Amino acid sequence: MGSGIYIALSGAVSQSNALDSAANNVANAGTTGYKAERLSFAESLAEFESPDSRFVKLDGRAMDDTAGPMEITENPLDLALMGDGYFAVQTGDGVRYSRDGAFTINDDGVLVNSSGLEVLAEGGATIAVPPDAVDIEVDIDGVVSADGQELGRLQLSQFASEGMQRMGGNLFAATGQPLEGRPEVVSGALEKSNVSPVRAMVSMVKVSRVYEALMKMIETHSSIETKTAREIGNS
Repeated sequence: MGSGIYIALSGAVSQSNALDSAANNVANAGTTGYKAERLSFAESLAEFESPDSRFVKLDGRAMDDTAGPMEITENPLDLALMGDGYFAVQTGDGVRYSRDGAFTINDDGVLVNSSGLEVLAEGGATIAVPPDAVDIEVDIDGVVSADGQELGRLQLSQFASEGMQRMGGNLFAATGQPLEGRPEVVSGALEKSNVSPVRAMVSMVKVSRVYEALMKMIETHSSIETKTAREIGNS
């Protein structure tokens, strides 16, 4: 089999990965605090056929850590972060991190995120709000208070983007050590997704067209080789 079909196949596989990533970005264009995923590709020398052949391979997945636009809600439990950093939440698989600050109070009086996961304070404790609390505030340092009584300080952490692993559900796991510093908290606002719906849709259409072209190339190569083998066999 000629190297042409392998080259086209490697490109199709790469474009399939790019299509999945673009579709995921489009699907999360309205997700609070979502960070777009960017893929990078590289040439790879062939391990078979001609040593001059080049193939395409997925070189890496990276997070676009630029901040999304801020939306004012005036809800004191809607929180956004100014600067790099993440809120910490407790999951069944351990501590996870997110920029989604759409918090509420569950039936047990504990501060939780939009998925019902408990929001963590410094030291790993949860933040319990008294049932009769009227005035709940969160200051710029992440200190949560109810009727003037301090309830806890939000655990806010900074990591290098390459030290974060996407886990689904708008959550990340930390694979590196936290950096020094912490972001400022803005109460009454939410950070929207940093995905531009229009650009994401255009990207998905472009990737789809390239993928279709590569699949046609594979079909053409396959047809030529089948015809050649048939003619040689009949000669």
